[in-house]
Amino acid sequence: MNQSIPEKLKGKTYIDPRTDTGFKSLFASKDAIKDFVDGILHLKGDDQIKNLNYSFEHTLRFMISEERKVILDAFATTGSKRFLNIEMQKADHSFFIDRTILYKAFLIIKGKHEMDKSEEFKTLTKEEKEYRRYEIPETISIWICDFVLPYCMENYIDEWAIYSKEVLNGGVVETLFPKNKYIIVSLPKFNKTADEVKDPVDAWLYVLKHAHEGEPLPDFGNGIVNDALNRIKIENLDKTTLNELEREMIAKEEIECRLAGAKIETRFEMVDAMLANDIPIEKIAIISGISLDEIKKRSAQR
Repeated sequence: MNQSIPEKLKGKTYIDPRTDTGFKSLFASKDAIKDFVDGILHLKGDDQIKNLNYSFEHTLRFMISEERKVILDAFATTGSKRFLNIEMQKADHSFFIDRTILYKAFLIIKGKHEMDKSEEFKTLTKEEKEYRRYEIPETISIWICDFVLPYCMENYIDEWAIYSKEVLNGGVVETLFPKNKYIIVSLPKFNKTADEVKDPVDAWLYVLKHAHEGEPLPDFGNGIVNDALNRIKIENLDKTTLNELEREMIAKEEIECRLAGAKIETRFEMVDAMLANDIPIEKIAIISGISLDEIKKRSAQR
């Protein structure tokens, strides 16, 4: 066995795809993201994604009296001008729904900015540009949550959108604005056995939920999923990825220890510990509740 493998991973087949490193490795190909998104959006035939660009830990910045930014786990654009973000959320927190709305707001602004910069928009007449002044592209936020969501959710996949209360009271369940969509996945609610997995989405969710358990996963007859499993197979990982994963595991343990002792130790001590483990300051702010400005000051003093 490779001696560089962290002790906690020895004896396991895959790295945990719910971690930052594992998630990026699992979806580190256009085909993987296309296969997952086509499935979760029920896109068939000509409606399937043809072209796609993507990046991980994609930062969106905007100036609103002072700079504000969010970091998307995975950001993608398609040839049909869809804008998507895919988030792997390990833990619940008090403002989860607020966070999904905030991230989507940044995504919409990003999409609108890119739309107005496009060659197609530039060729429009002045009158056409004015007519389309408020048009925004389709934006889809996909949140994969490794916790039970704080509201009643019977199935493992839910969809949020904008609805009219008046129309709903009339018995019609149809969104007012199909271009704005949230897909929410609750991994704890996904309880299918390997034999019950029949489509790509279920195969991806099965991998996300079970790959960390240690045993080799079954072949679901999906070559793209098989390639992804090979990317997170421990024996196939290079030393750089293993070192990154080990640092992430140590940081996670440190955070959990600090959170467990939060009644005794201050939040600032927890911030210092996370800074020492190179955790991004945006994540530190979410975990600790300390402002970004204060965290930046403490980081500069180190």
